[in-house]
Amino acid sequence: MGTMRVRAGLRRVLGVGMLALGAAACRDRAPAGRAGTSMSADTAAGTVALELGVPREAAWNQQDTVRVTVVNGTGGRVEAARLELFVQFPVAVLVDSAAGEDTALVSSGEGTRRAFTVAPLPADGRADFTLGIRTPPAGLEERSREYDGRDRFLVRARLVDAAGRELALAQDTIRILAGSEVVAGGCGGIQDASVTRYGIGPVRLRTSATAVRQLCPEARDTAWKGAEGTDERGLAVSVAGNPVLLVTRRDTVTRIVVEKPGLRTGVGVGVGSTLGELRARYGRMCAGQGEGRAAVWFPAAPGVSFGLDPADTGDWAARGQDPAALPETAKVQSFWVHDGGSDCPVREEP
Repeated sequence: MGTMRVRAGLRRVLGVGMLALGAAACRDRAPAGRAGTSMSADTAAGTVALELGVPREAAWNQQDTVRVTVVNGTGGRVEAARLELFVQFPVAVLVDSAAGEDTALVSSGEGTRRAFTVAPLPADGRADFTLGIRTPPAGLEERSREYDGRDRFLVRARLVDAAGRELALAQDTIRILAGSEVVAGGCGGIQDASVTRYGIGPVRLRTSATAVRQLCPEARDTAWKGAEGTDERGLAVSVAGNPVLLVTRRDTVTRIVVEKPGLRTGVGVGVGSTLGELRARYGRMCAGQGEGRAAVWFPAAPGVSFGLDPADTGDWAARGQDPAALPETAKVQSFWVHDGGSDCPVREEP
């Protein structure tokens, strides 16, 4: 891990202009591996410093760690300090809800900010902090639809006292390795794949079939009869070892279908989960007919719909399709990621 040490006296030098990603992206290229920023300053007596380590030359859709060390170079204790970390969107911050850390997490369109309380630090003492992150998925051809096509993302660490005065500052960029859009071993070799409203792992909606074949060399063309008797075409791929069907229209992925247990959404539900589990995690539910079965979706989980096992729902469709009439024990038989709204339709009163 490389390091960066910044004295509190440098605060004015590291102004707003220095915090722009464009300025960070113009730094000299560092060796592969984990390193701190290329900026440095002497750590003289009487100063508090930060050592920041970020992934260098990471891959798309890679889970990694940002590390920060607070170094007390003063002759006394540092009391009531707070470490503030900022990670630029769309790099995701991973939170261990079971860790019980005294932290605050705030997300915005610019990125995610996380704050850590620093325990009293004696003279010459050090305190280490880690933050799990995941780089954006590969495979989105028109990245500008979600962000401006960058391949470098800012990470900034600030140490402040109880009054909010800045004691130390450090920053660096996570840099995506060129060519990492191609997943080693194909999409089936990915260790983990998250289900989001945009896709599953590196496989994304609105991506061309050609781009999918480049990203997932194991992808195979397939065709079948749809629920309405229409001819459907798509690609069969394996994502993190799980079979996934990509429905295409005019050579573009419009829907991603999962019919086997394994892949899960961010709250831990998937094929085999019960309707009760979905309701407990997502709250307000919408329901209707989809893919030839009772389907449910949730405003809290836009872009993802769940198909229930017909054996568990009986003649629900013939009884008015009231969401409240679906049994809590009904199991998810499949789910799909798609474009479109996820709010509940207005029900007409009889």
